[in-house]
Amino acid sequence: MTRAGLERAGRILTALFGVGFLLLGLRYFADPGALTAEAEVAMPSAKAVMEIRTVYGGMFVGVGLATALLGGRHATVRAALWVLALVAGSVALARLAAIALGQAPDPLFATLLAIEIVGVALAAWILRGLAAGTHP
Repeated sequence: MTRAGLERAGRILTALFGVGFLLLGLRYFADPGALTAEAEVAMPSAKAVMEIRTVYGGMFVGVGLATALLGGRHATVRAALWVLALVAGSVALARLAAIALGQAPDPLFATLLAIEIVGVALAAWILRGLAAGTHP
């Protein structure tokens, strides 16, 4: 694939993941109870609801904005791909560790893990291609 094609693929990938992170963050900020229904995360207190809003809401909004905005510019598309690879890769590794510790994944957990692994693999492939095309 050409350098221009790789950059275009990187912009598309970071836009998709950025919008996905952003929408998840906005959703869980506006409706933290949705996480209870989807992932069985208990929220027994106002403090727990606040934590869901800040981490699942605020952090995901920030990661989404960073990924999408950095990915939209030629000069920062690599940084966006690194953000995507590091965030999705960290979450995927934590999911795999949870499985190794004996927690059986349900369909939602497995689907999210697959999306994260594919995202990391594509980001790494694009970054590698961009690095290979860079000459000093």
